[in-house]
Amino acid sequence: MARVVLGVLAILVAQALGEVIPKSVVPPKVVDNVILQRQIELSNLFNRIGDPVQSLELKSIVESFDWEKNIEHYSNVTAVKEFIYLLEHDILQPRWFSFSLSEPAVRREAEIAFNLLYSAKDYSSFYKAAVYLRQHLNEAIFVYVLSVAILYHPETQGVVVPPVYEIFPSYFHNAEIINLANKINVHGKESVKNYPQSYMWDENVVIRWNETVWPYAGQESAPMSYFMNDYSLNAIIYNNHLRQPFWLDESIVSQHKLNWGAYNLFFYKQIVSRYYLERLSNGLGEIPLLNWDVVEEGYSSGLVHYNGVPLPIRPDYYQLNQPKLLESVEQLKIYERRIREAIQLGYVIGENGDKIDLRRPEAVDVIWNIIEGNDYSPNLGYYGSILSSWKKLLGNSIVSRKMWWKGYVPLVMSSVLEIPCAEARDPAVYMIWKRIVNLYDLWVSYLPKYRVEDLAVPDVQIQKVEVDKLVTYFEQSYVNISNVLPYNVVESKVSPVSVLVQRPQLNNKVFKVRVNVKSDVSKKVVVKFFVGPKYDSKGLEIPLQENSQNFFQIDQFIYELPAGECVIKRESSSNSYMIDQWLSNSEIVSKVSNVLRGNGQWVVDVNNFYSGFPRHLMLPKGRIGGMPFQFLVFISDYKPYNGFSGSWSGASPMRAVYEPYGYPLNRPLNDMWIHKLPNLHIKEVQIYHKPTPEIVVPNAIWF
Repeated sequence: MARVVLGVLAILVAQALGEVIPKSVVPPKVVDNVILQRQIELSNLFNRIGDPVQSLELKSIVESFDWEKNIEHYSNVTAVKEFIYLLEHDILQPRWFSFSLSEPAVRREAEIAFNLLYSAKDYSSFYKAAVYLRQHLNEAIFVYVLSVAILYHPETQGVVVPPVYEIFPSYFHNAEIINLANKINVHGKESVKNYPQSYMWDENVVIRWNETVWPYAGQESAPMSYFMNDYSLNAIIYNNHLRQPFWLDESIVSQHKLNWGAYNLFFYKQIVSRYYLERLSNGLGEIPLLNWDVVEEGYSSGLVHYNGVPLPIRPDYYQLNQPKLLESVEQLKIYERRIREAIQLGYVIGENGDKIDLRRPEAVDVIWNIIEGNDYSPNLGYYGSILSSWKKLLGNSIVSRKMWWKGYVPLVMSSVLEIPCAEARDPAVYMIWKRIVNLYDLWVSYLPKYRVEDLAVPDVQIQKVEVDKLVTYFEQSYVNISNVLPYNVVESKVSPVSVLVQRPQLNNKVFKVRVNVKSDVSKKVVVKFFVGPKYDSKGLEIPLQENSQNFFQIDQFIYELPAGECVIKRESSSNSYMIDQWLSNSEIVSKVSNVLRGNGQWVVDVNNFYSGFPRHLMLPKGRIGGMPFQFLVFISDYKPYNGFSGSWSGASPMRAVYEPYGYPLNRPLNDMWIHKLPNLHIKEVQIYHKPTPEIVVPNAIWF
């Protein structure tokens, strides 16, 4: 009771001082017991994905399930019959082989499995089908399909998909770590003393790891490995693929009113901007531009597929004019030229020859569709898929056209760039995304420039912005990789070994932002915070009209502004656009089980569970003596978004207002008239890095 009283008093005091209490976009949802039970059942299907089902209950479902007898429980009869055909002719992608959606046969199998699950008329039918698929599908296809189905099926809304770095540890930790974990699992915890890089922490085995000093990493990317190899960063990129599959049926897209093009281009622009800020912090140059001759920096990840086969490497000075690549390079040149011409001409040519206007903001979805080359591209054969083409080209992936499974499925060895949960590890992917963002910026350059009257909110004035001292540091993070360890003969009698990997992770101290605002009227507004560079890699100040694309949006809030003067006070720890940490699968099951026993509640915050950016990467590292950045605050009128209810599990916290993503920095701003916008304020800030002596993270530059 005392806490409640203190909380109420705090709110009253804040209001008396003129501070505005932020409101959540979509309130967290308390999950009922029906969904809780489903959470436990579905969570268990992600455990030890490389092994067949173990429990007698699951085995019974697999052995007794008959698709023909249950076909009436699925509305998509065609999908069921197609799956039966694949099953009967034994042409499913085999287990223990790598998985790539870029292969048509593999992608078709994933679509069939998803359509089957999504068409289940009730949860019981959904669950039985999922258990059956767990036993028969390729491991990666199953995880991918079940994850997407959970996000979209109406009977599983509120169910949380376990973090991908727990399901497939080998895509987040290199073979040295996986091999050591397997040795300890076989020899027992007492063997820890034989390995200097491991130690015991309670009942957990901990393996120390620091990829910034791994001798096999590329020389340029090594100082950035703490960022590129960050498991949370790679997880949100994977989550974005789950939320927006390029093959999803148009009827499902229409039902959820998804504007994928706008969001995806914003998403990748955010990642590129954040990466650029980190490069500047480490004294590295601009993001290299892709050319048609050579990619100077190679990449060796040290990762292995879940079947133990190493991922392909790209050697230094990778030549694109080698004979085996010439045809792909020439085709990619043609596709890019056609997209650029379409942007310059102002229209895309559809399959039937019609012209689709690009000189309108709504055409952003068309731009994304032709760049990604997805199922919604108006002319896939003409514009191709430059995003996946670049990844195939630079990933140096292996496709064996001589070896086929049952003469139907080619055996593929995907590169890091073709694995959504690992692609951010390769420095080449940021060059690819930068190229995509440049195409987007080219399209934006043909749209009308924002005028002062387009951006101004005349009755709102930002008088002053104060930001606490911004400090970053490294801390140790711990990720459980036990899911990669196989069962052993005694595991039914004793607990399996629990293995954690300890690795350095960038974080920042909690800080507050205070925005002094004067408003002529009481109104609801949206407040956004951005962080951008002050100077480029050569130390030259970047003009605002060129710098707009480099700003990284760190926050977005809805506020009730009172008439008169007030102070909007925001703490970085309460940022609903960011996420602290995903719960592990075991934590999810444990917490949900406690709730089912009557202890507390299970709350799912749909604002950011799948879309939230890692809070520990909110700020770039900066430098020990401080590094100048720009902190931009923008206030706009609130308008409810008219196409999204906020109830879907894959909701994005950025969909809460009817504004373009990244607004107002989605188009270049003008230095000449920026002072005429009373609702926009730019403040120079310093970001200081505080070294942690016990954590060695080499840097390109320290001052």
